[in-house]
Amino acid sequence: MDFCDNSSSNNGIHPIKCALNDDATLSTQQSSSSNWSLPSIDIAHAFDDSLVTGVHTDIFSEYEVLPNIIGTGNYGTVRECRSKSTGKVYAVKTIDKSKIGRFDHLQREIELLQMVNHDGIMQLVDCFEDSDYVHLVTEKYSGGELFDKIIDNTTSSGCLSEKEASRIIKSLLESVSYLHKNGIVHRDIKPENILFESNEEGASVKLIDFGLSKMHLRGEAPMSSTVGTAYYMPPEVIKGCYDKACDIWSIGVVTYIILSGYPPFNGANDNDIYNSIVQGNLHFPTEVWDNLSNDAREFVCKLICRDTSIRATPEEALQHPWIVRNQ
Repeated sequence: MDFCDNSSSNNGIHPIKCALNDDATLSTQQSSSSNWSLPSIDIAHAFDDSLVTGVHTDIFSEYEVLPNIIGTGNYGTVRECRSKSTGKVYAVKTIDKSKIGRFDHLQREIELLQMVNHDGIMQLVDCFEDSDYVHLVTEKYSGGELFDKIIDNTTSSGCLSEKEASRIIKSLLESVSYLHKNGIVHRDIKPENILFESNEEGASVKLIDFGLSKMHLRGEAPMSSTVGTAYYMPPEVIKGCYDKACDIWSIGVVTYIILSGYPPFNGANDNDIYNSIVQGNLHFPTEVWDNLSNDAREFVCKLICRDTSIRATPEEALQHPWIVRNQ
C-alpha cells in the first residue's frame, strides 16, 4: 500500500481545535538563556532511595518562588522564581512526589536534562528536593506553545506559512539530531512540547519535556513501551518495536499540522487513532495542500514514512530542499 497518497479525501480528519485536546501538558511558558552551572546530582549513587535526587535541598535558600502559576499538569505546577543572588527570573516546575508512581522515571528525566546543552532545547538550571516535592528550575520562555500558535492561525486554507513552518522544523530537527547523536530519544515530540523563546517575530523555539525520553544506543534491543501521544506515534511504537526513528515520524506529523491545521491521522479515541496510523494512507486534501508546494508534500512523506529503513534521518531532512530553500 502506498503510504503517500495524494487523494483529496480528508479520511475523517477534523480541525486541530477539535482533535488535539486529549493530553494535559505541563506547560512552562518560559525566556532568555542561562549562564548557570548546574550542580551534578549523581542519582545512580543516591544514598537515600526514598528520595528522587538522594538528598534534601532547600530551594527557598537560593530562590524566591513567586505565587503566580504559569502552568499546570498531572503532577504539579509551574511558577516563576527569582534567583536571590542574581535577580534573574526562571521557571520552576514543582512536582508532587505523592503523585509519582515510580521515582526512577523522574530520575531519568533529571539525568537526561543534566546531559543536554543545546540552543534548541530547554536548559535545566537547578534541581531541589524536599519532603513532598521535587523542584526543577529551568530557563523561562515567554512566547507560549506552538500548539497555541497553531490554534490561533488555522483557517480553512491552512495554518502557518511554509517559510515560518520550515524555520520551526529546522530548529526541531537540529535539536533532535543533537539528542540522537548523544543516544537520547525524546519519544513525545508534539506542538505542546515546543515553546517560543519570546513573542517577537521569528523567535527561536525550544524543545521541552523529557519525561518520556530514554537513552537508547546503537546496537541495543529495540524499545517496546508504547509511550507518547497518540496523534504523533509511528506504527512501530504502536506495535512495540522501535528505535530513535520514532522522533522523525513525530516531526513529520508536526510539520503536517503546522502547514494544514489538522492532524494526518485522527479518530474518536486513541484506539481509532492507532488504527488510522497503522492501516491508513497519508492524505493531502486538495483544499489545503493545493496551496502548498510540492517540496512541502515531499518533505512530509520523507518523515511520515512507514519503512524506517528509508525514513529520513535528522541530517537528511535538514538537507531537503523544503528546509534549505525556505531559510
